[in-house]
Amino acid sequence: MIFSKNLFFGRHAEERKSYILDNLRKRHFQPGAYVIVAAKAPNLYEIYNQAMFLNPKMDTEDVEILGIGYGYKDAVECVTKMLMQRKDVIS
Repeated sequence: MIFSKNLFFGRHAEERKSYILDNLRKRHFQPGAYVIVAAKAPNLYEIYNQAMFLNPKMDTEDVEILGIGYGYKDAVECVTKMLMQRKDVIS
């Protein structure tokens, strides 16, 4: 797992940022944590439950984490924030 330099956090994930990041780095199960990664075209982002990254059969070493939400709704709000910033950059 690679954490983006411009890592986004949902509102609830921001409150637990150090705890979530520590558990993700150590590959501990983090219930409620969702990670946001770049998707293949035509989609922009994908949201995954963090538990999927614990599967040893999945190659997640080179996956860049762009955002983190604590709860699915928080992850969706985080993606919305990411899209709004992207809109500002594109405009």
